[in-house]
Amino acid sequence: MTAGITPPEGDARAMVAPLFSTTVAENPTVTIIPMDGAEFEQRLLTPLEEYRFLALLELGGDLGMALRMMGAAMRLETERGPVVLKNDPATPREYEDYRRRSLHLSVLHRSHRLFIESVMVEQVWEGILEKGPSPDDVLRALDKGYRWSKTGDKRYALNKSRVLLSNYDAARRPEGRDGLFKNLLDWPPNEILVDIRPEYPGWELSFQGRISLRSFNSVLQFLARGMSDRPEYAVEQDPRTGSVDVNPPHTLQITERGALPRDAAFSVKFNDRFYSVEETPFATGEGANWNLKAFSMLYQLFQMTQKPVLAPVPGIAIAK
Repeated sequence: MTAGITPPEGDARAMVAPLFSTTVAENPTVTIIPMDGAEFEQRLLTPLEEYRFLALLELGGDLGMALRMMGAAMRLETERGPVVLKNDPATPREYEDYRRRSLHLSVLHRSHRLFIESVMVEQVWEGILEKGPSPDDVLRALDKGYRWSKTGDKRYALNKSRVLLSNYDAARRPEGRDGLFKNLLDWPPNEILVDIRPEYPGWELSFQGRISLRSFNSVLQFLARGMSDRPEYAVEQDPRTGSVDVNPPHTLQITERGALPRDAAFSVKFNDRFYSVEETPFATGEGANWNLKAFSMLYQLFQMTQKPVLAPVPGIAIAK
């Protein structure tokens, strides 16, 4: 916007004329970068790696909630051989056993009797570094499940580690545990080792095996099917687990209605239907916020699949 005066014209010598000029320009753009091909596969279809599971817990996530949302199956090592328990209501016996064992781990975690650690399974490299690993090297190593350690004067080692859920301190190394680490490096990066020993807290329900993690796309499918053809249902805890405070029937309950619910935390309208996240009015304690915490965990998982955009190419520019 500009303003000014203009000199008089003709006989109006004692007067000046005001002059105003206004210009408005608006041209915002929105850049959309589509995901397809290898990028889509890597970010949404590839199973979540164990270090993402560990990072989620470090952010304050609930272990039981994470196991129910991210866990695809539990592979147990028994005297009769491997047993697979799918976290899928379509297979009720396996689903219920998975729920009971994951709930047992959750109770141990809530009572501070479960150790969640990155344990070293193999030394990848050792040598001399004059200045030692840089902070960027340390962060990149941690992000991929590796750890740097100093072994001598200017000597450093790079070790590969895996996530272990156990009812004992890994430093104590109980006899026979090394057998569980056999061929551990050959396991997929989306599998977590579980070792609940009979001689430590939680011994009433002891088991050893691995938990396989889903991809983010599989997590969405699991939650969506829970609304229709494969609904989750209440599963009582194993009597050996003891008292349980939080054990809702649904990992994340999403309701579908024809009208906007009054007490919904938030809703989305799609095809004249409202999909909402609601809270159970009579729930107390940590169970009162279960649905909102589960939705927050889902959002955090989605953020873990994202990466910063370095250049808006290829893109679609939409001019307003």
